[in-house]
Amino acid sequence: MAGQNSELTTFMTDNKFLFKVEQTFLITGRGVILLPGLGDKVKHIRTGEKIKLIRPDKTTLETIITGITFEGKHDICVGKDISKDDIPIGTEVWLTD
Repeated sequence: MAGQNSELTTFMTDNKFLFKVEQTFLITGRGVILLPGLGDKVKHIRTGEKIKLIRPDKTTLETIITGITFEGKHDICVGKDISKDDIPIGTEVWLTD
């Protein structure tokens, strides 16, 4: 577990934090929508960009952004390969290179 923590620390210093998930919704046929808290300032993002999801228990998932609402400044949609149950409230969303 110590090795995983140092890998996460290195990852977090080299990449961009987007937001912490406050709510999730499943849209059948489209995927899971991740919503940040109202005060979170999400940077401009684009579909196709890679993200890493760091769950509260420090396990991670990698996926890509498949859709965006509010002109790339708010909610994002991730692919159908990830379920709503995979992304608990409090999951951190990080943009990767």
